Amino acid sequence: REHLDESLPPPCTMARVDSLLWFMLGIGQLLIGSQLGSSGALLELLSILLNVSGGSSLMLGIYFLLFLARHEKEFTEVYSKMEKTEFVRDETGRIIDVADKTPRAIRAIWYAIPALMTFLGALAYLIG
Repeated sequence: REHLDESLPPPCTMARVDSLLWFMLGIGQLLIGSQLGSSGALLELLSILLNVSGGSSLMLGIYFLLFLARHEKEFTEVYSKMEKTEFVRDETGRIIDVADKTPRAIRAIWYAIPALMTFLGALAYLIG
């Protein structure tokens, strides 16, 4: 088994969307919890549980957002997301890490759509 060359820096772009996922989950739970209504004791309890867990998910999203912003340099030095990274061997047989070749516009769309959906969900929860 061969190891990656430790001297190569990780790719410059890092795909960290943990906080966005927590925001989406929290907003979804809050929306479902607010729409259950109070037509029974079980539904009322489920509504309360969904609202509490949705609020907790939002708090986790805020925590991860602040934590990653505070420690971004440490993550970029040690973290590399390998989903679309190609591995190529050089002449000596070492594995070379080739960065993701996805265009920036496509990556921006993959971040913009969930962010927009989260924003619209938050507006729907606040207005409704």
